[in-house]
Amino acid sequence: MKNKIYFFLLFLIAISNFGYSQEKSISKKIDINGVWEDINSGVQNAVAIISEQNGKIIFSHYLEWKGQKFVESGIGKRVGNTIIYTVDVTLPIEGWATQGEHTLTLSEDGNRLEGTFTDNKKRSGSIAFKRIR
Repeated sequence: MKNKIYFFLLFLIAISNFGYSQEKSISKKIDINGVWEDINSGVQNAVAIISEQNGKIIFSHYLEWKGQKFVESGIGKRVGNTIIYTVDVTLPIEGWATQGEHTLTLSEDGNRLEGTFTDNKKRSGSIAFKRIR
């Protein structure tokens, strides 16, 4: 009986030690602050500035479409590697929407943001950015 108790205790110690000795994989949060190039087709001189502080996203976006200037800015949040923010257009192009929402996912290497937009004209599509700095 005594041997069974010793073996049982030894077994418990071995199992508990095994759990603590395993290397825990902690994924480091990728910094997204900086300047991003808008890589969507048809746009020129297109950049976005993204700022994150404690999960809050502040987004500014400038682009030119056939010589017309367009500016929008937004506020949202980050959950893991996904950012979602609502934008308001401050310098619109005639016929384009004046509000919308972007949902973007950060690539594993941290150099691309890709996802979708929806706007207040009930349109949606893909949108993508590449890190400049």
